[in-house]
Amino acid sequence: MHIYMIFPLVSCNLVLIMSIKIMKFIFPKNLIKFFLTFVILFAFDLNSKELAKYNDWSAFAEGEGKNLACMAVSKPKKTEGKYSRRGDIFAIVTHLPGQNKWNEFSIVAGYNYQPNSNPDVTIGDMKFQLFTSGSRAWSFSPSEDEKIVKFLKNSMKMKVIGTSSRGTITNDTYSLVGFSKAYKKINEACNKKK
Repeated sequence: MHIYMIFPLVSCNLVLIMSIKIMKFIFPKNLIKFFLTFVILFAFDLNSKELAKYNDWSAFAEGEGKNLACMAVSKPKKTEGKYSRRGDIFAIVTHLPGQNKWNEFSIVAGYNYQPNSNPDVTIGDMKFQLFTSGSRAWSFSPSEDEKIVKFLKNSMKMKVIGTSSRGTITNDTYSLVGFSKAYKKINEACNKKK
């Protein structure tokens, strides 16, 4: 299981990333303990580099060497929910080649999720659940990241339904027009093989 802390920069629509790996150990009597280990901490410039914009998705790169991060980022086209205020909302696919991490899918909700809630993501006719921490949600595994990216490349829209800490249900609709090109660009920028 993995968690990525993502901090949006409103001025440049880029997302800074600190990756935290969760190690899950199951003990007798089904006691589960989580040990947080910092895997990587990026020292980013505030001047991030937008590589290109393709319709509703943008490709970004930040850092260099082991600190290189490449991200395909989008904001929803439509947001629904009974809320008066909400922060920045993003869908993100991230490559971290210095850590051999690829296709990491995440959502920044613009609010803190209800604890132990699992937002639903529907891409085409496929549905996925995410796990949450604070205002962020991630897929449960790298293999699920791979499936999500596959559907993102072959679909036209994505819906994300989440529940805020106040119990407000939100429904965000993302266009996937431009995702494939933004994804290809971050693959090139981070030298992703295959």
